Amino acid sequence: MDDDASTDVFDVVSQATRADILRALADFHRSEGADARLAYNDLRKRVGERDSGNFTYHLDRLDGLVEGGADGYRLSRVGMRVVSMLRSGFLDTDWTWGPVDAPGECWTCGDDLCLRYEAGALHVTCGDDDHALALYVPPSFLQSQPRDVVAERAGFLENRWGSLTRAGVCSECSGRVKGELELWHGDPEHYVYHGDCHHCGFQHVLPVGLFLLGHPDVLAFHFDHGVDVRTVPFWTLDFCEPGAESVVSRAPLRVRVVVEAGCETLSLTVDGDGEVVETERT
Repeated sequence: MDDDASTDVFDVVSQATRADILRALADFHRSEGADARLAYNDLRKRVGERDSGNFTYHLDRLDGLVEGGADGYRLSRVGMRVVSMLRSGFLDTDWTWGPVDAPGECWTCGDDLCLRYEAGALHVTCGDDDHALALYVPPSFLQSQPRDVVAERAGFLENRWGSLTRAGVCSECSGRVKGELELWHGDPEHYVYHGDCHHCGFQHVLPVGLFLLGHPDVLAFHFDHGVDVRTVPFWTLDFCEPGAESVVSRAPLRVRVVVEAGCETLSLTVDGDGEVVETERT
């Protein structure tokens, strides 16, 4: 894939009329279906452009994003992706949201938590920026979800992120992720899984517990105790806390995570590549 071609798309849609055309078609598809086509004059009216020559020029510039024909226009699959990106809000660096009360206590100081979106991330915070956890969910998620379920559904998205990373798939571009356990020199010092996307370069850094949150054995263990752990905010789970893991050996590296539910425990031993090499349930 050519990075220059992807950059060209940003240049094309940065013009207001072109962005309005894409949004108008997206709104049309929402009411009429993905395969429906909108006639030229109807599309121009929806955009509010009186100059047909200027409108035609900008419509032509959307070749590849908009498909045209005798019966009208519709978004291409690429065009739909572009509209989704534009409407996600990820590109609006000034957008803010919250604060909203969140379950759990700060891992560092034990204070109450809230959710607050700023600077491109949803922060789980006690108010001290040094203690905050950053969740990469888009503004569209926060605008469309009821506030009383945001924490639960944000937890689900983070669970999905860990599961994709463990499967070697980048949550950002679906490229290949390869990584290993690394010692993170924070406070406390702890191990993380550090995955590198070989396609987009995104760096996936997860505490070991969060990395294992969607593992089949962890899911089954909680299910047996009547809990769908995928919908539990990970920051309320002790085994996801940085430093909750223990080192079994350093050569070769083996790290153990212990999950508790009821009167039972599940121990998972992970090797340096992030593979679960042993489980024990007691």
